Amino acid sequence: MTEDNLNDHKLRHINPQGLLRLMSLLAVISIIVIITGASIGIYKVFHQHIIRGAEEEAVNLSELILAHEGKNLTGPAQKDILSITPQNIGRLDRRLRSFLHPFNIVKIKIYAPDRRIIYSTDHSIIGHIDDNNLRLENALAGLNDSKLEYKDTVIDLAEEEKFDMDVVETYVPIRSDQGEILGVFEIYTDVTRYRDEINRGVVTSALLLTLILSVVCGVSFLIVRKGTNQLRLAQEKLRHLATVDQLTGAFNRAEILLRARKETSRLRRAGERSSANAIALIMLDLDRFKNINDTYGHHAGDLVLRQMTRRIKIELRDYDLFGRYGGEEFLAVLPETNLAAGLATAERIRQAVGKTPFDIEGKSLPVTISLGVAVIASDAVDLTSALKEADEAMYQAKNSGRNRVGNLKG
Repeated sequence: MTEDNLNDHKLRHINPQGLLRLMSLLAVISIIVIITGASIGIYKVFHQHIIRGAEEEAVNLSELILAHEGKNLTGPAQKDILSITPQNIGRLDRRLRSFLHPFNIVKIKIYAPDRRIIYSTDHSIIGHIDDNNLRLENALAGLNDSKLEYKDTVIDLAEEEKFDMDVVETYVPIRSDQGEILGVFEIYTDVTRYRDEINRGVVTSALLLTLILSVVCGVSFLIVRKGTNQLRLAQEKLRHLATVDQLTGAFNRAEILLRARKETSRLRRAGERSSANAIALIMLDLDRFKNINDTYGHHAGDLVLRQMTRRIKIELRDYDLFGRYGGEEFLAVLPETNLAAGLATAERIRQAVGKTPFDIEGKSLPVTISLGVAVIASDAVDLTSALKEADEAMYQAKNSGRNRVGNLKG
């Protein structure tokens, strides 16, 4: 098989509709994956934006607290160490709550370098040591550390219990004038108000992206469908070229033999040896066709072959098969036809061809054919033997004077 024939074979076996369905499925899956991935990405972008904003606000508040309360947070060593005496906690607590009231702060802690909580708006945890806190460790190493957390309940600065809140917890290092880490602020910023904005932003972005992808995929689908339709038409043309004789429109030799083998296999599977379950083969050949070509030209000969094919097909049933066996020789395959019915059909074909002269470009041209009939009706007769028998019967008809039906069975 040449490379061109191999490519034609592959092209004929591509399923355009299956390809279109597969591409449509892939497009739908791709849209779902893209929208899901984009929505997650957009949510994370909003999420990080809120965390960065809350962190900046916490850092600024830490600087303001140090500017206003620095002398109340350090001991006698003057800013070398954080020190809040029990006597100062009450006054510091009132001032910080008043100072932080305009902001969205719900809680604040101050850690000493030994990880001990020396102040908190939640007085119950003052004095606790927070070990195994990696985020606190980062802050003690000089890094800001922020994270968005969901809280079922929170006691705010007004000592009121709030529910279902989103809070950014920010650890901010407290530095001396020389840059030494004196401790850490932990500031809880209420960002619940951004929740609906994030959801609206994600939903709006997802809907917009869905619309864009739907338009793009819709246009692509139309283009692909047009391409698959062209592929289907090309396949049909290739299939036609591969199975049909281009001059007469009958099956070509390879296809008529393939169909004959399929019918023979079907007969074998049925396994019935009755006259109704038989296949008749009719081999036919134009009489003195060379004289027609020599006298009237090959174009006239082609017209004769076409007209003869049309006349013969009229005499055949819808499920009968007819093909060009070679040159001016043709083969008819008649399923479920015994010898008597095959002979009758052959006689009708002979009369359809020879009874009325052919009109070839204004000329009335008499044409006759000779036919041979054989039957596959049992396991004893295979297709090859039946073809040979039909061919010999056809030549018997020619040798007996032409324009007749031959049969070796007598």
